[in-house]
Amino acid sequence: MKTISKIAAIALVAVALVGVNSASAATVAELQAMIASLSAQIAALSGTPSTPAGVTFTSNLTMGSTGAEVTALQNFLIGKGFSIPAGATGYFGGQTKAALAAYQTSKGITPAVGYFGPLTRTSVNGEAPVVVTPGTTPTTGTGISTPGKEGTLTATVSNVGLKSTVYEGDSMVAVLGAKVEAKDSDIAIQRVKLDLGDSTRVYNKIFSKVYVTEGSNVLASADLNSSTVTKGSDSRYYITITGMNLVVSKDTTKNIVIKFDVKDSIESTDRNNQSTSPIRFAVSGIRGVDGAGIDQLSPVAATDISRTVTVSQDLAETATITLSTNSATAEVAEIIASEGSGDNEKDGVTLASFDLKAEKGEVLVTDIAVSLATSTGAATLSTVYLYDGSTELDSATMVAGVAKFSDVDITVAKDATKTLTVKADVRGAVAAKTTWSVTGVNITSENSKGDSITEGGSVVGKAISFRNAGPQLSLTSKSLGTKTSVTVSGGDVASSTQDFVFKLNVKAVGGAVTLGSSASTTPAFGTSTSYVNIYKGSATTTGALTVSYFEPSSGVTTSNNTYTIAEGQNADFDVTYSLTVGTSSAGSYSLGLAGVNTNGVSTDFMNGLSAWRTSAVQLP
Repeated sequence: MKTISKIAAIALVAVALVGVNSASAATVAELQAMIASLSAQIAALSGTPSTPAGVTFTSNLTMGSTGAEVTALQNFLIGKGFSIPAGATGYFGGQTKAALAAYQTSKGITPAVGYFGPLTRTSVNGEAPVVVTPGTTPTTGTGISTPGKEGTLTATVSNVGLKSTVYEGDSMVAVLGAKVEAKDSDIAIQRVKLDLGDSTRVYNKIFSKVYVTEGSNVLASADLNSSTVTKGSDSRYYITITGMNLVVSKDTTKNIVIKFDVKDSIESTDRNNQSTSPIRFAVSGIRGVDGAGIDQLSPVAATDISRTVTVSQDLAETATITLSTNSATAEVAEIIASEGSGDNEKDGVTLASFDLKAEKGEVLVTDIAVSLATSTGAATLSTVYLYDGSTELDSATMVAGVAKFSDVDITVAKDATKTLTVKADVRGAVAAKTTWSVTGVNITSENSKGDSITEGGSVVGKAISFRNAGPQLSLTSKSLGTKTSVTVSGGDVASSTQDFVFKLNVKAVGGAVTLGSSASTTPAFGTSTSYVNIYKGSATTTGALTVSYFEPSSGVTTSNNTYTIAEGQNADFDVTYSLTVGTSSAGSYSLGLAGVNTNGVSTDFMNGLSAWRTSAVQLP
């Protein structure tokens, strides 16, 4: 009676399978495979051998095959000593393939690839096949470690990180994901059925191939065409993909991801209409087999796991390029142009660096135009250069403030950034400074299809000033010095005085340099905003400030509050600013050098630069 009950239960499963509504019904081939598998299981449960002694094999068998002949072949191989750990399951999976390949090797059958065709069939039919042992409990699927256990399969949507937009020519682009969970038993996923939408364009015009994957593994794939895709009674198009065997261990999950190859050329009307119909797993579209050999199906509804996919033109055709000032571009500076026969020249001065960033596709930059502007002054830029790293790409003479570099043909790879540098030769510098800066960059570019692209972004360089003689200043260090506080009764702080210490090196280039003047109102270092900025937070402010500095021990001639440095010599200055702040003005304070009085004018290129500003301190 127990065996009869099992047979009746399996028969009810078969009836239920046949009774599935036509919109999600299995294909004829699938039903035949299910019936063959159930027949083998009924035979085993009833004690009747699934393959009689002296059976003759007539079918070609390969990965994914099921039925009585598969069971008989498995028993034959096991009987001959070729291992199939899962036993005679009636399903031709990886273990059966490996065992069959070993048998073929032992018989000298080539190629020994585990395919049961005419040559191998003749060999096996010449021996006595081994039948299923009466009373054996069948298992289904390779790698099931819970034989006899009935489980439950649940599939839920898992589209995070997958593409909602695909492009012409995409290969194996991931668009639809399902998290499958096995409960109470291992479950071997053996079939996936997809609902591709309501139009034939999905396989005639959009996608060419579909893949079922798990991680980096391709479980199965199929070409998309009228032979593999069928139309359901609901006027939607379905494809069933078999030949896989993904074991989801008991009480664990795995992610199945559906990927597609996209056709190279798609008409705009087909691209625009595809997004109206979602791609989804069909009802019961994921079929797995548990340890008891029972089919487990999910999802319950067609809308449970779906994705609306937008189809776009070839990614290369949508390529963009963006310009921006490089973060390491030349800072504001004052340069002494003291070279050449007239001691008023300097070659290869870096003016600015900028980035070209390509996205979505490769971009070819053919022409670049750099705009430069100057303040009133004598120094000119005789030649402007364009560099890629240390490689000179081109040179140009400015015309109306623009240096044009034609036919440079710079390729910027997809999602890459190319950094270019603008340099120039300076001529005719005089004592009064002349300031030049890059004010803009325009490019001519095209995508890999040869179509023109309009760039985005902008480039603005910093101000670079030139003289033929003057000080070359460098900041050796900046630090917070001593802090002293004034307290009142009760120990409360009334005010604090903080020292801010700057150490500078000054070199005379192109002639002698004099810091300060004989008049006490124009010292080398002062307390006005021409010399120093007081910052409270990020904003400038005013405050009680004094300054003191040590005269250099060498390198200078001192006279009447002035310090003269001979040409080619340098001297070190230690400058201390003391800031006093009371409780009513409490806050975070820092100081930044703004200028030094040299040769009667202010050398102020450092004004506002963070590199010349100390760290902050809370006062009082």
